[in-house]
Amino acid sequence: MMSSTSQAGSPDDEFPQTVEQARTDIELTRQELGETARELVQRLDVGRRAREQFQDRSRLALNTMRANPVAVAAGGSALTLAVGGLLTWRIKR
Repeated sequence: MMSSTSQAGSPDDEFPQTVEQARTDIELTRQELGETARELVQRLDVGRRAREQFQDRSRLALNTMRANPVAVAAGGSALTLAVGGLLTWRIKR
């Protein structure tokens, strides 16, 4: 039978044995907590995330329009005709 101090992964192996190990452990824990706090702040900042999504989608739409100017012009013309026809129909009714 093995004692708890000689088993791999026992609590004694994880507990700092010197002051310097304790300080290192504390510093690592602070860094991990800081990273976790920053990640939580980013996830909870809904306004910033919404702005980023809007900017990404706007950039994608602009790139698509620049890549297909003929299709955009044709779509714009079709939309203009449709709205004009609808307005004309509503006025004459």
